[in-house]
Amino acid sequence: MIRARYLEALEAERFETVPEGPYLRSFLREYAEYLGLDGDIFVAEYMHSHPPPPPEPEAPAPHRLPLLIGDLVRRRGLLIASMLIVATIAVWQLGSSSRNAVQPATLPANATPPNSAPATHAPSKAATKPVTRPKAHAVLALTAVHGSCWVLARVRSSTGTVIAEQTLAQGQTARFGLLRPLWIRLGAPWNVEAWIGKKSVTGRLPTLTGNVLVTASGLQAA
Repeated sequence: MIRARYLEALEAERFETVPEGPYLRSFLREYAEYLGLDGDIFVAEYMHSHPPPPPEPEAPAPHRLPLLIGDLVRRRGLLIASMLIVATIAVWQLGSSSRNAVQPATLPANATPPNSAPATHAPSKAATKPVTRPKAHAVLALTAVHGSCWVLARVRSSTGTVIAEQTLAQGQTARFGLLRPLWIRLGAPWNVEAWIGKKSVTGRLPTLTGNVLVTASGLQAA
């Protein structure tokens, strides 16, 4: 459901022609996962190389005009008058309450106060379930360490859809998501080191030009 011109822009890395914001990240993730790659890796690399612009600084708050001396004097006078009125009312109420105070009745030591309700314990909060994070998909990494290597990757078998065909120069790395099994042909496997996640599978590569079948659980000759 992605227009052809947007697909061409993604393949040519002309990201300025694709709608910005969540549309670009969604197109990039869907296209990568359709090809059997890990869309999260490509979105993370795009966000790293194209960080969002910094937010514009907020406009400074306007300065308040200083109060005139006459306003300060009037406000001070009103404040003092209010304090005097409050103090007078408090003194009057204190004198009235002292004259009308009633001594509380004393109860026997073993008596129960009237209208007393038994103490109840607050219900304990239900234990919250721990949040489980989704399991990350396995990723195959091929790094040309000792020299260049030609790589052809297809989905599931030698007749599957081609998702990558390239030559890795020395020092370059190709990454493939393993949501589906991959059939890969290596032109010079002796120059390559292979990893599935943090597990090295270099020892399972063919010694000559050959094919391998890779899944999330491992790598084997095909």
